[in-house]
Amino acid sequence: MDVIKRVRLLAASLLVLSGIIHLALAAFTAGIEMAVTALFGLLFVAIGIGLFVGKRLFNYLGVVVPLIGMSLGVYSYVAMKRGSISILLPCAAMNTIAILCSCYARALRYI
Repeated sequence: MDVIKRVRLLAASLLVLSGIIHLALAAFTAGIEMAVTALFGLLFVAIGIGLFVGKRLFNYLGVVVPLIGMSLGVYSYVAMKRGSISILLPCAAMNTIAILCSCYARALRYI
């Protein structure tokens, strides 16, 4: 298995896991936070499946969508004093690794 495929599969599995955690977390929130958390959970699962399949568009979405989600998560935690740090850190770590893997897979295609 070549390096690009391994890196892409790591990013895909991390995004699917993060999406499942977001969907489970949506069950314990209410209001607009529930909708946003569920939306990002569904997006992460869809992008992860797209990365498993190997479509080129999902390499870009694997960078942009988790970056937006992390920004909103940090804003929600810092500015609104909502959320739990115990859930925020593992999801942020998984999303950061997935972003870096997606960028690396894109860069390897051009070398």
